[in-house]
Amino acid sequence: MNSFKRASIFDPRLVIGPIQVCGLLSAALFGCLACQSYLYFARFRNDHLALKATVSAVILIQLGHLVCVISMLWTMTVSTYGDPSQLTVLPLAADLLVPLSGMTVFIVQSFYVFRLWRLTGNVFLPILCQILSVIAQISTFLLTGRAISMTDLTDFGNSQMPLIELSFVARAVCDLITTAGIAWGLKMKRDSKIKDTVTMVDRLILWTIETGLVTRYLTLLSLTRFFITIR
Repeated sequence: MNSFKRASIFDPRLVIGPIQVCGLLSAALFGCLACQSYLYFARFRNDHLALKATVSAVILIQLGHLVCVISMLWTMTVSTYGDPSQLTVLPLAADLLVPLSGMTVFIVQSFYVFRLWRLTGNVFLPILCQILSVIAQISTFLLTGRAISMTDLTDFGNSQMPLIELSFVARAVCDLITTAGIAWGLKMKRDSKIKDTVTMVDRLILWTIETGLVTRYLTLLSLTRFFITIR
C-alpha cells in the first residue's frame, strides 16, 4: 500500500524527464570531447607531460561519467518501468555521477587557477580560487557519501540543501574570479605595436570570457533549476 501511495504521487517530469534530457546532452558533449582530445594529441605532441596527463585524466573521468549516465538511463527507463516508486531512491550510478562530475570540474578549475597565477603573477586570487574549488569538491564528496545511504530523494534534497548550495556557489564564484582575472591579465599584456599579436590577445580574451562565463551561467541555471524542483 505504501509503495502504491508513493507511486501515485511520483511525478516523472521532475526526475526521469530532466535526467533523460541531460543524459542525451552529456552523450553528445562526450562526442565533442572525444574529437577535441584526438585533435589535441595529434596537433600538440610536444606539450608538457603534465598537461597531457591532465587532458587524459579528464577523458577517463568523463568516460566513466558516460558509463554511469547510460546505466542510469537504463535503470530509469527499463528496469523500473511500471514501478516509478523505486526512483524515490536513485540508483548507484546516479550517486557516482556526483563525484565524477565534481572531479572533472576540480581539475579544470585547478588548470585555470594555475594559468591565472602564471599570467598575472598574483598569489592572492589563485589561492582564493583554489580554496573555493577545494571547498566545493569536499562538499561533493560529502554529498556522495550521504546520497549512497539515503532512503528518500525528497528528504535528501531538503536536508542537504545547505551543502548543495555551498558547492554550487563556490564553483560559480571560482569560475567568475578566474574568468575575470585571466581576461584582465590578457588585457594588461595587450599593448603591442604588432597588429597580429593584438588580434591574437583579443581572441584569447574573447575565448576566456566565453568559456568561463558559460560554465558560470550553467552552474547558476542548474542551481536555480534544482531549487525549483525541490521546493
